[in-house]
Amino acid sequence: MNNLTEWLRLNFRVCLSATLMIEAAIGLIPQLRDCNVPTVVGSMEGLEYHSAALAALFFVLSFWLILGIRTSMVAAMSMALLVLPAIMTNPDGDPALAVKITLVSVFSVPLILYGGGRYTLYEVHEALNINRGQQDSETQSA
Repeated sequence: MNNLTEWLRLNFRVCLSATLMIEAAIGLIPQLRDCNVPTVVGSMEGLEYHSAALAALFFVLSFWLILGIRTSMVAAMSMALLVLPAIMTNPDGDPALAVKITLVSVFSVPLILYGGGRYTLYEVHEALNINRGQQDSETQSA
């Protein structure tokens, strides 16, 4: 079962990274904004510099997710940077963008809670102090 959850987290990492890469490509290449793809960066009209900076940040976060560098923290930042601008730039709501936000949340929450799964370059396991607490109790009892 543990093997299955590790593969699921790896797939969530890849899917979230692909979503971020699509956002980055649409934000950095202006010709792609005319496509019928719901985007957070494409809906930021009048904020060209902000959307370009956000797209560059999405690009960097996408690579960090693929490599598995601090997956929990990067997934939390990715979710926040995708959801908050979407809510603020579309107060009336967009059903297609709502589906994208829901998918990003589904991909991000397991990564935030449990980490990146297999093939991570740098993952921190001391966040919950699970192993350290077990080691301390074993040391005291011996």
